Amino acid sequence: MVVVDADLLEGRGNTRVVALTQAEYQHAVRQLGHRFQVTGTPQEAAQRLLQAMPEEELLAEVYRDRALTLVPLNDRGPLVPEAEAALKEKYLRWCESRGGGDCQGLFTDGPYLRTDDRRTLALALAFGTVLDETRMALGRELSPQAILSSLVWAAGLYLALWLVPEPSTKGLAASLSVLLVAWLGVDAVWGLLDGWASMAHRAHEATTFAELREAGEEFGRRIGTDAARALVLAVATLTGRTLGDVATHLRSLPRFNQVQAQWTAQGLEGSMAVAMEEVVAVEVVVEEERRALAVLTSTLAPVAVNVLARGGGAGTAGGHSGTVAIQHRGGNKQVVLGNGQRWHLPRGKSYRDIPAEDRLGDELQAAAKDLAAKWSPGELSEPERAAINKMRARGLEYRANLLERQARGRWVEVRLKRLFPKLSWNERGVDITGPSGQIFHYEILSGTESNFALHGRRMPSTFFRMIFF
Repeated sequence: MVVVDADLLEGRGNTRVVALTQAEYQHAVRQLGHRFQVTGTPQEAAQRLLQAMPEEELLAEVYRDRALTLVPLNDRGPLVPEAEAALKEKYLRWCESRGGGDCQGLFTDGPYLRTDDRRTLALALAFGTVLDETRMALGRELSPQAILSSLVWAAGLYLALWLVPEPSTKGLAASLSVLLVAWLGVDAVWGLLDGWASMAHRAHEATTFAELREAGEEFGRRIGTDAARALVLAVATLTGRTLGDVATHLRSLPRFNQVQAQWTAQGLEGSMAVAMEEVVAVEVVVEEERRALAVLTSTLAPVAVNVLARGGGAGTAGGHSGTVAIQHRGGNKQVVLGNGQRWHLPRGKSYRDIPAEDRLGDELQAAAKDLAAKWSPGELSEPERAAINKMRARGLEYRANLLERQARGRWVEVRLKRLFPKLSWNERGVDITGPSGQIFHYEILSGTESNFALHGRRMPSTFFRMIFF
C-alpha cells in the first residue's frame, strides 16, 4: 500500500495536469477508436466495463464545505410531468447537431430523464468542446455517437463509484484511478471528485435544460479542458481490454513519459503500468483535516487502511476488543469485535456500551446464517427468476447477481420473522426494536461491503447490532 497525501503535495505544488494539445488528443482518440467496440446500450456498456452499478440513486452530501459523499434519494426527483416533457424536448434539440435522436442513450430505460440520466447529460455538457474534438477525431466510419455516449456513461459511473459512503474504487475502476492519479496529480483528482459531487447534486435538483447546462458548464470550468481530455482518454484506454494488455496501450498515449514522471513524483514507486495491473483498490483516507488516496496492491492492504485512517479502533472496555471497519463522516462508526460480531455505534457510543453478552443477537445471527445456507435459486419466485434471466440474456451478469442477492435477502428475512414472531419487527428504520427497553436494536442485512456502509449511512443515530449473512 502506498498513501499519497493530498495536502503535502499541494503545499509543494509539484503535481499538475499533464496537458495535451488538441492535435495530440485527437490522434490518440483515432488510435483508440479503431479498437473500440460498443455492444448494448451506452449505459449497459459502461456497467459492463466497470462491473458495477449504483444500487440506488444518490445525492451529494457536503462535509466541511466539500462535497465528498452521496446519500440515497428517490428516483424521480423534483420534476413534474410538464417539466419532464420540456427537458426531453430541449435535450433532443441539443442532440440534433450531435447525430440526432437520443444521442446520449438516455431513454433506453424509459421515456423520461431519470436522476442518473440527468447527471450523465450534465457531464456531457461539462465536456463541451472536448466531445466535439472527440467526435471529429472518430469520423463517421467509427460510429461516433455510440462511442461518445458510452464514454460519457462510463466516466459518469466511474465518478459515481467514488461517492458512495466509503469512497473507493475496485477492479478495473481502481486501474482507472491509478491512471488518473498519475495523469492529473492527486490534487486535481480531488477537484474532479468534489466537482462531480457538487454537479450531481445540482443535476438532481435541476428542472430545466438551462439549469443542467449551468451545472455541467460550471463543472467543466472547474476541471478544465486538459482534465476532461485525460478522463475521456483514460476511459477509452481501458475499454474492451484485459489488464494484461493495458501496458502496451498506455505507452502509446501522448506524453506518457510525463505521466510516469508525475506518478513517481508523488511517491509512487515503479511502473504505473505495473501498478494498474496489480492494484486491488484505491481508497479515500480521511483523518481529521488530512485527505489522501491509498493505492492498495495487496488483499491485506485494507487492514492497513483501517489502522492508518481510523486509528485502529481497538478497545477493551466492556470486555470487548475489535477493529473499526467503517468510520462514517457523521461521527458514527461500525466495529467488528474479536468474536465476529458487527455493531453500529452512533456518535457518543463506544465499545463500553456494547453488552458483554447478547443471547438474542447470537440466536438471530445463528438463525440468519442457517437460513442463508438453505437458500438456493430454486426459492426464487417466477417474477424474480424472469427478471434475473432477462439480465443474464443481456449479458449483465453483475445486475443478475444483484437481483439474486436481493431476492435471497428477502427470503431470509421473511423466514426469520416466522422463527421470531414475538419480536417487534418494523417496516421502516431498524428491522427489530430491542425488547424490554434495551438501548440497542438489530438490523438484518446481506454482508457486502456496500450494504454495511449503506445501512450505517441510513441510521447514523441508531445503536444496533448487524445480523448479517
